Amino acid sequence: MDAGLSFLIANHAKAGANDLVFDPFVGTGSLLVACAHFGAYVCGADIDYNIIHGRGKASRKDQKWRGPDENIRANLRQYGLEQFYVDVLVSDASKNILRKANFFDAIITDPPYGVRESTRKTGSQKGIIKSAEEYIESHVPVSMNYHLSDIFIDLLNLAAENLVMNGRLVYWLPVYKLDYTEDVIPQHPCLKLISNCEQTLTSHTSRQLITMEKVKEFEDKDRFAHLNNTKYNPYVGHNSFREKYFSGVMKKVAKETKNTQK
Repeated sequence: MDAGLSFLIANHAKAGANDLVFDPFVGTGSLLVACAHFGAYVCGADIDYNIIHGRGKASRKDQKWRGPDENIRANLRQYGLEQFYVDVLVSDASKNILRKANFFDAIITDPPYGVRESTRKTGSQKGIIKSAEEYIESHVPVSMNYHLSDIFIDLLNLAAENLVMNGRLVYWLPVYKLDYTEDVIPQHPCLKLISNCEQTLTSHTSRQLITMEKVKEFEDKDRFAHLNNTKYNPYVGHNSFREKYFSGVMKKVAKETKNTQK
C-alpha cells in the first residue's frame, strides 16, 4: 500500500495514542505502520504464513529469497515503531477466532480482490473427511475460493462484534464503474456509513475507501442480517470483479495493438 494512502486510512480510522488497531488481511503490514506512527498498538492476521513472516520467494529484484528484515515486525522496527507491535496471526478471515469482546478501536484493511492476490479461505469442495484433531501440527489446510461478497459479510460481522462502541472500520471496496451505485456498498445493522471516497484504478474500475462507525452493540441475530433483511443483502456482482477488471485490460491491450499496426 502506498504510504500516503496508508496514512489517509489511519486518519479515517482516527488511529491515536494507545488505541488498538487490527488488520484481518494484514499482508506486509503497511497499514499497521501508518497507525503505529500515531501511537496506536497494532496487530493483524493473514492466511498466508510466508507473507506475514517474511518467508519464501523475494519480491525485490535480483533477490531469490526474502531476508530476515522482510516481515511486519522488522518493518515497524525500521521506522522506530517496534514498541507498538502486538503480534500477527496466521488465520482464516472467514472463521473468526477472536473471543466475543469489544477490544479494537479500529479495524482497517485492504482485502484481496483476486487481481494481484487470490481470494482464498480454508476448505474444500469435497468436504472435510477428517476431524481437526487428526491433522499433524505441520499440516497445511486445503484452500478454496473466497467470494468477495462473503469477504465483506465476514468483515462487517467482525467489526460489529469486536469494535468498541464508536470504533471505526475502514476498508477498500473494489467496484466496476458501470455497475456502481451506493447500493452496492455492504451494510450492517451495527455500523453506520461515515464516508465513501473513490480512487480510480483503470478506465472501467475503481475502489471506494469505505469508512463505517459502530453505533449498536452486536447481537447474535445481527450475524445473519443479510439473510433476513433485503437491506443488508450482499451485492453478488462483487464476485465478478476480477473477470470485469481483466476483460477491460484485455480490450485496452487489443485496442493499443490495433492502433500500433495501423
